[in-house]
Amino acid sequence: MRLIEVRQPAENDIIGRRFSLGGFGTGFEATVLWRLLGQDGAPLAEGLVAGVGSMGIIDDFCQEIVLPSSVNGRGAHVVLQVFGDDPSGQNPPGPDLNEVRVTLFTGLTGWRLYEVKSGDTLAAIARDQGENITFTDIFEANRDVLNDPNKIFPGQLLRIPLL
Repeated sequence: MRLIEVRQPAENDIIGRRFSLGGFGTGFEATVLWRLLGQDGAPLAEGLVAGVGSMGIIDDFCQEIVLPSSVNGRGAHVVLQVFGDDPSGQNPPGPDLNEVRVTLFTGLTGWRLYEVKSGDTLAAIARDQGENITFTDIFEANRDVLNDPNKIFPGQLLRIPLL
């Protein structure tokens, strides 16, 4: 049983420069740590969430994360790590490691859902449904349901990032 569980963001979500980190758990001195790893596995940003249970008492947590301006991504597939603090420093990244794969659009202002219709292409959807987005943006935002940008099917629900 893990003592830290991440509920937000969920696996394959899209996130912007600002996003909510939420879940439940307990941490050493009521602290849970987070780290965002780039596509190469190198840390892009990291921080902590304070006030997360203590002494084995599990509590909910939610915190807005604001990534530094040095972090940029447009459809970048990254990993959010959330874990407990290891005061010994011998077992990084610490106990109860959660890894959530997300897609980062630092310019994201939100997203909308679009149901694919017969005859649609990602390029046409990008032209008609978004501003400042490309078919590649839509493809990267939906890699959990799309394997090929040329194979979309009527009835599929796609996330259209708003940049």
